[in-house]
This record gives sequence, structure tokens and C-alpha cells, in this order.
Amino acid sequence: MARIRSVRIFSRPRDRCVHALFLIAFTSSFATLSRLAEAQTPGTITLGGTNFCADVESDSKTAGARVLSWTCNGGANQHWSPTPAGTRYQFINQNSNLCMDVSNDSLKAGAPVIQWDCNGGANQSYSLTPQGSGYAIIASHSGMCLAAASVTAEGPQILQQVCNGSAKQTWEVSGLNVTTLPSKWSAPITLPLVPAAAANLPDGTIVVWSADARLSFTGGEVTPGKTYTAIFNPATGTSKQVLVSNTGHDMFCPGIVNLPDGRVFVTGGSSSDKTSIYTPSTNSWSSGDPMNIPRGYQGSVTLSNGNVFLVGGSWNGGMGGKTGETWTPGSGWQVNGAILADYILTNDADPLYRADNHVWMFAVSNGRVFHAGPSRAMHWFDTAGNGSVTQAGNRGNDGDAMNGNAVMYDIGKILAVGGAPSYEQSNATSNVTLIDISSGTATARTIRSMNYQRAFGNSVVLPNGQVVVVGGQTFAQPFSDDTAILTPELWDPTTNIFSPLASQAVPRTYHSFALLLPDGRVLSGGGGLCGSCTTNHANVEILTPPYLLNANGSSASRPTITSAPTEAQLGTTIAVAGSSGTQAFALMRLSSATHALNNEQRRVPLTFTVGTAGEYLLKIPADPGVTVPGYYMLFALNTKGVPSVSRTLRVR
Repeated sequence: MARIRSVRIFSRPRDRCVHALFLIAFTSSFATLSRLAEAQTPGTITLGGTNFCADVESDSKTAGARVLSWTCNGGANQHWSPTPAGTRYQFINQNSNLCMDVSNDSLKAGAPVIQWDCNGGANQSYSLTPQGSGYAIIASHSGMCLAAASVTAEGPQILQQVCNGSAKQTWEVSGLNVTTLPSKWSAPITLPLVPAAAANLPDGTIVVWSADARLSFTGGEVTPGKTYTAIFNPATGTSKQVLVSNTGHDMFCPGIVNLPDGRVFVTGGSSSDKTSIYTPSTNSWSSGDPMNIPRGYQGSVTLSNGNVFLVGGSWNGGMGGKTGETWTPGSGWQVNGAILADYILTNDADPLYRADNHVWMFAVSNGRVFHAGPSRAMHWFDTAGNGSVTQAGNRGNDGDAMNGNAVMYDIGKILAVGGAPSYEQSNATSNVTLIDISSGTATARTIRSMNYQRAFGNSVVLPNGQVVVVGGQTFAQPFSDDTAILTPELWDPTTNIFSPLASQAVPRTYHSFALLLPDGRVLSGGGGLCGSCTTNHANVEILTPPYLLNANGSSASRPTITSAPTEAQLGTTIAVAGSSGTQAFALMRLSSATHALNNEQRRVPLTFTVGTAGEYLLKIPADPGVTVPGYYMLFALNTKGVPSVSRTLRVR
């Protein structure tokens, strides 16, 4: 049921924009999540912790006058009406009745802020994201933040700059109340290592690992051939460390997939030709078939036929020539000679080393793969025999997006967010693209940006189809928390709007991960792995998303699944017992993440009927390209979109 907030705008009689009562309601298919916003009498926009206000120079009433950071004096030229413009805001100056405007619709950092005739342009529209003691004010057209030149001196013109969370970009906006969606984080939970990689296990625990050391890595072609791992139990907050040396594999910077039988398959990385398999039933690691082509930072994915495909990975094992290859259980690896790494290359500033890193791929029918990025160009890969490649067009208006990510939030539907033109020393973007491959062809369209620019962030799809985007930084710089974004965002597929969530305590940038938990929460952890550096984060935090909370922050009443089978065949119907009035069911595939890449996660909504005894009869899709064989979390959702605790289901 929709939550509705009445928002009243008071403005001067001559204001040309909004003069009335606004009724704002945002509804989703399962629950309404609202950004509560209230614009009142004109107020000041003050640089956080200072006495400097956004000021129209010389009390000017002329379009084009500069907006400065000036000592607050109570003048009408320092008062602005924050007026809703869709889900964002215009700021109308009380003295001139003109709008705050980024000059000439500029997309460049350093573009000046002026006042101009109100025209509804995106360069006059701003989102406000809680930051420090106030807000980041983000220009809709550019994704950049309004910034003062100094926190100690008045006078300089306000400019748009790449968002970095600094004091120069933190503004206190009177006359306005913006709140995050109901959400909360656990306190950080300490681990014995920096979890640079992680994977869901069928029993609800998480296997995490670092490298040949707990807080650092050796890297290069010759490594000690060991890996520090741990099993983390999110239910108890405890973990147990195990040093794995029997496989001779340093599993730092690898490819990872979740095999159909629940095992975790780790390929390459620091030990660039080796593979290792973790078997949850025996809690043991064993050696796998060595790859034909040594590699690290590759993309890998479980196929609809149970095989594993990977491509790229010039971070280790030599640069270039990282042709695709496919692993078949019992037969080992076969090179797909026609699937050249050339197809996946970005225009990175360090091309041989970086351009084929962390490929976004999604399994589809008949052992095929859809390649979604991070290159702008997209492709279809057929992994049979020598392989073949078919072009799938470009990813909308988006460019290359190194260290961005993509997630399948519905059957054949992909959300791609963020990234940067180059892997490092590059400004991130807030770009968002929707890709639809449900018809067998690929279409892509650019939608409204995120509130923040993000590289090295992670995305996690929730059982209701919403997506949490967590962590990252606005300037891609490994082993740095500079420009880190602490505020996650929640994307709603029914509105295409990103809304801020409660800020986490620890920056999650390079070498961080995020995964869905069986209780519907989101695990976020890691970052660093650089020895004695200050950016090492040997801990995790757990996010409680809005769908688990009431508007006042209390826990929402959850539906239950009282019985469900532990296995299901493709194309069959299963009977599930649970709370009456359940409105939806969804399968969420167990997945794995490292370096902002998770090619395994996908959400599969299920159709169902109600049986004569009140049981729910769930139809498992027959296509293994939709429901890739493996272990899934099965969630029930009630009329408010609140999910149950999941049951684990293996789909064969």
C-alpha cells in the first residue's frame, strides 16, 4: 500500500514555478518506498560548518549573474526556495525569481554556477543526498556536485565538481527536509583477513578469502601458492580462518563461479594457470584442472549446460591473448579460439594490462553467453567447439565502464551502473543503462543517473527486483578511500529512481564485495589488502534494506515458508507451504563477487497458483538459460513486498 506524504510549498506571489499543495506518492509492485521531501519558506544554502551562504553576486536580478560563496547576511539574494521538480529540486532565488543553473548545460568539472530564467532544464535540477552535517547537491544533467572553492574564505564562484564527499561539497539547506529510506547497518564485524573475494554457500554461510597473506598480497608470476580463507556465519557474526596450501594456488584476483552442485570454482589470479574448488559438504579445497591460458582479473560464468566459460584477464599470466576457454566437468578446458579477447577490450589508458579485465557476462540458453561490458560494445558468445561471436550493439549512450557492474534483476533484464573510462586514475560516472535480452536480441537505453558517481562499487539484486548499489568512489584509485561513497542507493525498477539509504560506517572501494544473504539482508565488506595501509578493512557490515522495515524503522512483519522441497527439476511444479496471502515468489541464485564483478547472481520471479489445500504451486522455468542450474534462495513476499527468510533449493 502506498505511503503518502503531503508536501506544502510556500513561495512569493511572483514565483513562476510551484505555488500549491503537492501530493507525492511513489509506489512499487510490492511496497511503496518514499523519499520524504518538504519545501517550506525560502531558506539559505550554507556551506557546512561555516558562515558562507550561496549568494547571487551584488543582489543582481539579471540572468547570468554569478552564484558565490559569501558571508551570510540575511539578504534576499541569499534565500532560495527549494522547489520539487519531479523527484529532485529547483532552487529559486527570492530576490531575482531566477533559478540556480549550471552554466551552458556544461558536463565539465569546474563549470560555473549562475542564476538563469527557470526553464525546467536538467542543469537546473538537483538531487540532494545526505552527507556529513548536510547534503551533497548533485546536478541532474552532469552527476557532479556543487562545490565551494574554500571553507575559510568568501568570494569564489560556486562550481560543479566531481563528487568527493568533502566539506567543500557539503551544504546545509534550510527550509528542506530530505530523509533516507528506512534502512540500517549493523556495526562492523571483524574478520581475520581482508575479504577481497566472497561466495555464497548452500548452508547460508559465506566463504571469503584474501591472498597469500591476510592483509596484503605478493602478486606477480611467482607466489607462495597459498591462500588465507575464512567461513563467515552471518547468523552469528563469527568466522573461522583456514590457510589453504594443498592446492598450491594463490587465489588473489581470480575468476569465481558457483557450480551447479554447490561447489565454488576459483580460476587463476596470482597463480595464473591454477584452479581450485571448494566443496561445502566436506569443508575442503582441492585442485581443479589447470587452464590452457594463464590469467588473472578475467570474467567467468556458469553456463546453462553446467560448464564454465571465461575470457580476458591480462592482469597476470602475460598481457594480451586471453582468448576464451570453456571447462567441462570431467573433461577439463577447451580453448574457444574464435572468442578472442579483442571483442571485449575497452579503450583503457593502460590497454594491454587493463582493457580485458572483469568482463560482465550472463549465461543464456544453449551454452551461450551475453557479454554486457565493461566495454561499450556488447556481444553474444557461443561456447560450443571453437566458439563464435555475434555483435549485439552498444550499451546505449554509455561509454566504457571499467569497475562498474551489471546485474540481472529480472528474466533477461540487466541493470548496468557506474564505472570509469579507465581502470584507475579516472573519474567515475553515475551512468545507468537498462539492457533487455529477453527477446533474444539486445536493446539498451540510458536512464536517469545515480545520485553518485561510482567506480569499484557493488550491486546486489533483492527478491523484489530492487537493486542496492553500495560503496565505490568517485575517482577510481586502487588502495585509496579518497572520494569514497558511504551512502548506498536503492534502485526501484517501477520508477527507475535511485534513493539514498542509511550510510555505512566503513568505505568499501577497491577489493570490496557485496552479496545477498538468505534472510534478505545485504552483506558488504572488504577493501584494501595493502599491508600496513590505512585503507585495509578486515571487516563486514550488514544492511537491512527498506523492505524489511516499517516507516518508523521498526521491523516489518515477515511472511514465512513453512515447508519447501530441497530440490526441483527444470520445467516442473513444486508445492510450497507458507503464510496465507503471499503475493510473489522469487529464486535468487547463490553468487560470488570480487573486484565489483558478480556474473552469477540473478533473480528469477516465479509464477504460481494456489492448490486446493492452500499450498502454493510454483512453476520452475524450463529453460536453463533462465534458471541456470545450481543452488537458489527461495523467497516468498507478502502484499507489502516484505520477503520471508529464504529456503535453499537446488535446481537441476
